[in-house]
Order: sequence, then structure tokens, then C-alpha cells
Amino acid sequence: MLTAPTLEELQSVISDPELFSSLDRHFAMFMGRLAKNHSFYAALAAALVSRNTGAGNICLDLAEYAGKPMLLSSRETGRDAYICPRLPDWAELLIQSGVVGQDEGDTPLVLDKSNRLYLRRYWQYEKAILRFIRERAIPCIEGLNLHKLRKDLKELFQTQPAEGVDWQQVAAIASATRSFSVISGGPGTGKTTTVAKILALLMGQYNDTRQLRILLGAPTGKAASRLQQAINAAGLLQSGSAPLQAATLHRMLGYVTNSPYFRHNAENPLAADIIVIDEASMIDLPLLAKLMQAVPVTARLILLGDRHQLASVQPGSVLGDICHSETMSGFSKEFCGLIAELSGFSIAPSALSGTKTVSASLQDSFVELVQNYRFSPESGIAKLSLAVREGDGDGALDILLKAEDGSIAWSEIPAPAELGKKLQGSPNVSQFASLQQNLQPDSCFNHLDRFRILCALRSGPFGMERVNTLLEQHLVPQVLNDMSGDTAAQFEGMKTFLPYRPIMVTENDYNLQLFNGDVGLILPDPENLQSVRAFFKGEDGILRGLAPALLPGHETVFALTVHKSQGSEFNRVLLILPDRDSPLLTRELLYTAITRGREKVEIWGRKSIFVSGVKRRIKRTSGLAEALWGEEM
Repeated sequence: MLTAPTLEELQSVISDPELFSSLDRHFAMFMGRLAKNHSFYAALAAALVSRNTGAGNICLDLAEYAGKPMLLSSRETGRDAYICPRLPDWAELLIQSGVVGQDEGDTPLVLDKSNRLYLRRYWQYEKAILRFIRERAIPCIEGLNLHKLRKDLKELFQTQPAEGVDWQQVAAIASATRSFSVISGGPGTGKTTTVAKILALLMGQYNDTRQLRILLGAPTGKAASRLQQAINAAGLLQSGSAPLQAATLHRMLGYVTNSPYFRHNAENPLAADIIVIDEASMIDLPLLAKLMQAVPVTARLILLGDRHQLASVQPGSVLGDICHSETMSGFSKEFCGLIAELSGFSIAPSALSGTKTVSASLQDSFVELVQNYRFSPESGIAKLSLAVREGDGDGALDILLKAEDGSIAWSEIPAPAELGKKLQGSPNVSQFASLQQNLQPDSCFNHLDRFRILCALRSGPFGMERVNTLLEQHLVPQVLNDMSGDTAAQFEGMKTFLPYRPIMVTENDYNLQLFNGDVGLILPDPENLQSVRAFFKGEDGILRGLAPALLPGHETVFALTVHKSQGSEFNRVLLILPDRDSPLLTRELLYTAITRGREKVEIWGRKSIFVSGVKRRIKRTSGLAEALWGEEM
């Protein structure tokens, strides 16, 4: 039997604020006091699972720590590291503590049979998503007119590939014949075009009986607006039908002020027949679970996203977990037969279909689009993004250095003290200075979207915060110099609200309908050029101006972090990497940054740091992939 240390001794084990937050420590001590037995071991596990959740993981894999030394401090202390209990002992001690259960119950922590430790609510979220997918990833062709579906497919997908399979058409068949489907693909692969055709197919099925209720959504307002514009611009909806409106997931579900719950849930589901959600890679585990709980039993849910992109900054990497790489676009014999019947394409069934680990129909709900319609396979951006996605660091650097088409460029990053001068000398940075030549807010927003600086990190000598500070020091005097004397004097004392400053909201304000991640511009008021307004573009594309003093927490965003850029695209992108390696610099981050650019991507960095980042993958601990594609949870 292990000798049990006291809770007081735990304080020294988790005392370093650089290793454990105050939330981690308080939660650990609370679990220790709540435990009936072995309080130290329960509290230690509680501190670790709290820290892991804060880092974006869904749970704690005890095997990663069991029997191994754990740092007492982020600084050298001269003390020996604490040795965690061996795995079998620790698991048994946790079950005996009374605060850890193994299945349904009311314990605050759950330990699964693979020795993954969860906060109970995250275990419940994972179970809810797993249950939804298993129940909905089944064919629903009853009531469908397959003859009309075949005819409409032929009309909507008139352009066929010269050889191979039209995966857009396969994705349309999957979504039209199933209650749940996922369409994955990089930028330019036609995800929104495909879903517009899916909606047209389904509307054609019910043309003579009823009007389908369709909801469009995305995690951010920018992504929702892009989805709405793309689907309506496709012009495939029924004649006379009203343009579709998109909303953020929080608005769609009906946020409740100061509450983690939404108005729409299992008891009060959404009024919809089809729900389409874009940028699914950005959705965290709790939000997706709550969305799925609010989907009516009779409705279809279609998720769009790029499984290779960065996951949400909140806990979970759900799209990556449910899109198993070995089963993407590999189908059952029955579904391959349906594809052949409706489209004429011949696809061999997957060897995994109907095996012990994969159900006969589950994998039919997941389709990956591979043909890029925005870039040719030989374009620099396409080749670079593919190499980064595949983790080929040396190959990606070689592509970057030898590119000839002008779509990608590399530059060595300067010393920190020289960064400001290099930024000032960049032709693209003048894009910000020329904003002030526009007096119309709509024109300014279009101007801003042509170029953006992305930073891999938030802080540090090459982080977003410093880059924004350097740009402000360069751009603010130019703006003031271009103003008349009286106007310049008026704004000199209130530079926070200086015109032509892009901002991003960092706090939700339900009264103003502003949410974390919303991007706006401080601009002269068109009706009174001596004052300014904060302009934001809604999901419907309509601009609204607010008094700057009313704004919730916000920050300047001449430069964005790559995380904050998700859901957006720009004509040109400048990516600034740190001058030293960081665990945050991963292939997913680099891939996401590169695919934000439509025309050109320029990268400033160190070659060795870039290669190291491409080779590093994000690894978030979760039981969802194993439960869905492997053994039962």
C-alpha cells in the first residue's frame, strides 16, 4: 500500500503558477476535501485534469503521468521531482476516493476503461456527440424520389471530371440520403457550392408539398456571413424562395445571458428540417454537443469544415476526432451501390466497412473533397499547403524557397529591434495607411480584407501584441498628420478611438449583439467627420455604427493571431513566425495560416523553426475517436 501524503503536501507539488493555474489548485484542493479516501491522489489527478482541460484537452490520460516524475516547478529548485503513482495503483486509488466513478452516476470525475480521467460534464458531452452520430449516421431514403434525385443530380453537376470520381456529387448523395453528414475539404474545394446543390436537391424533393426550413450557421459572424453569401450567390435555390439567413451558433441556439445554456435544447429543439454548419473545425466539444442536442429527430445536420485546420481554442478537436483519416471517402458496399445507381460512378467498397471496429454505414456519412478549384495543383500555395498538411517540413521549405509563380514568398525575420523597420518597409503595410483615403465604411471593410498580418503567437518579440504596437507607432502619426489641426488635436488625447483602427471584440456583449471575435473598424462618422463611430458588419452584410465608448473589451488587430483568423480569408497574407521554437507552432497552425491567403502568402521566419513547426502535430487527449471508430466507450 502506498504511503498517503497529506493535502498540505500537495500544495508544494502544484504551487508553481507557471505550471498550475489558481483554478487548477482550487479545484484540486476541493476534490481532496470532498474525497472520502486517498484525498492526495484524487486531488493530484484533479489538478492535472483541470490543467489538461484548460489546455484544450477533453480528458487526462493517466498513463502519461503514472509512474513518472512530475516537475515541482518551472524553475530549478534543487528538489527532487514528485513521482506519480503507478497506473494500476493510481486508478484503484481514484475509484476508492469516492469522487471518481466509472460510468453513470454523480461523481464529479469519471475514469473510463482506458484510464482516461474526465470532468463529468466533458464525459457527458463526448457521450452525447457519440450517441448522436451513431443514431443519425444511417440512411434515410424513405420518402425520397430516387428517380428525381438522379435527374436533379445530373442537372446540377453537369461538369464532370475528365477522369476519376466527382467527390462533390458523392458528398451531395451522402447528405441527401442521410440524417447526418460531414463534408471535409480545404479552401477552394467547393464545400459551400456543394452544400448549395444539396439544398437544391432536397428542396426539389419537397417542391410540391412544403417549404423546407433551412438554418445556416457558423462559429463566428464572419464565417456565417461568408456561408450565407456563398449559398445565396450560387443561385440554385427555388425561384421565389427568400434568401437564406445565416447566424452564429450562439445566436442560432438562443444564448441566455450569464448562462452556459441555450434556449434551444433537447426539450425545445430548433425549428428546422436542414441545418448546415460551416467551419466545423472551430467548434469546441461543449458547443457541438449542445447543438446536436437541439437538432430535431426529423432534421438533417450537415457539417462543413477542414479537418486539417486548427481546432477550437476551447476544449476539443471534434472534427479531427470524428473524421478518421483511414475511413474518409471509404464507403460500404450498399452505399457504393447507391452512388453507382444515382451518378454512375463506380467506387470500390472500403476494406474496413462492416468490420469489428467500423459499422457498415457509419463511414458513409463522411466525404472529403480533394479537387481544388481555386488553385491549380502547380500553384505555390497549393503545393506548400499540401506539404505542410502532410508534415513534410524539408519539402515545404524547399517549395517555399524555390517558388516561381509569385503566390508564396519567404523572408528571414530580422532581429527584434529591427522588426518595426522591416514592417514599415513592407509594401503591404501601406495597405493600412491607405485606408484613410476611404470615407465610406463599406469600402474600408473591403479594403481591410485585401491584406492581413497573421502572427503564430500572441505575445513575445514577434507576437501579435508587439506587431500591433509597432504598426500603431508607425501608422498613428500618419493619420494625425493627414488631419486638420483642430481635428488632430481632438484625437491626439484619445488614440484608442483613432479613425481607421481595426478592432476585435474580446468580450461578449449580448445587449449590443457583439461577440468575442467580431471585427470592426473605428471610422469617421459619415454624417459628422469630426467624430468617430465603431462600425461592424452583421451576418446579413449590413453595417451598423456604435459609439466607441459603448464598446465591450476589444483590441487592435492590424495583426491577428492565426487562431483568430479562422473563418476569414484575405487576398494577401503576411505570416510572422517567432525566432525560437514553440510547442504552439504546429503544422495545423501553419496550414491554417497559409490557407487564409487567396492570392499570395509571405512568411517571415527562421528556416529551422519553420521546418520544426511543420513536423509537429497538435495532440489533444480525447476518447471520441476511439469510441466512434474503435471499441465502445
